Amino acid sequence: MTTYPLSEPATIHDAEPSDHTSTGVVGQGTLEECIDIVAEFSADRQRSVSIQMDAIDLRFGPKEISDLLRFLREETPGLSNTEIAEVKTAEL
Repeated sequence: MTTYPLSEPATIHDAEPSDHTSTGVVGQGTLEECIDIVAEFSADRQRSVSIQMDAIDLRFGPKEISDLLRFLREETPGLSNTEIAEVKTAEL
């Protein structure tokens, strides 16, 4: 299973439908914030943007954004950092 770096900085770009080259910055924030921004776009607008991770060589084109939006809507929340720390403490 792929883990997406939701807290890493990312930038939303306009994408050319034919080759997905970046043409302009639409928004910035963490990947999670960028996904929230794109989720508010119309379906047509979602198909015209891409998300590029700022510090990681990772890019989400329109198809991947659609898949990521669907995955995040369907995924149940995982353990928080506090819950993980509690599990580790309980194991000691």
